[in-house]
Amino acid sequence: MMMYKKIIAAGLLWTALTASAGAFDYNQSVDEIAANPLTAYQTVYLGMPRADFDGNFSVLSDWTFYGSTVSFTEKAERTSVVKNVSVTEGIEIFSADTSAKGRVLAFDNYFKTKDKATAKSIYTRLVATIYSNMENFPVKQSDKEVEWKQDDVSITVAFDGQKDSDGDYIVYIRRYNNKILK
Repeated sequence: MMMYKKIIAAGLLWTALTASAGAFDYNQSVDEIAANPLTAYQTVYLGMPRADFDGNFSVLSDWTFYGSTVSFTEKAERTSVVKNVSVTEGIEIFSADTSAKGRVLAFDNYFKTKDKATAKSIYTRLVATIYSNMENFPVKQSDKEVEWKQDDVSITVAFDGQKDSDGDYIVYIRRYNNKILK
């Protein structure tokens, strides 16, 4: 029964993420991520086996998968250019160990762009959508970060308005278990 659920979940992920092969709509991705902030794309969740993440993202044609057998992190990214603005969407997991059975302890979705207005728009949309889907009010809020806690999980959305070393503005949403990571 569990195997069928995994196959169905992988199929749904494949359909959802390849429906617009080529150029993805980052606003749609923001909405999908924020609709259920405890997961990502309805398939990535805290405690999932690392092998499931590998299996889901290594087969998607419009995502570049960066797997590793020696690092505690793995990620996948895809990029789209719309109206001369490039946006890279990514997901990165942090696992307890490097084996296939290693459990995901935390994961980030992120959006990178050289355009500050686009990054600010993504941040605003993430925060607004999560606000409407969370049971609780934020436990911490500033102009750069909003954090919610639901049961044992912390959810943080952040955008500091500064470029990184590659000249990108980065907006991220991080989820982690409060009892394991602080």
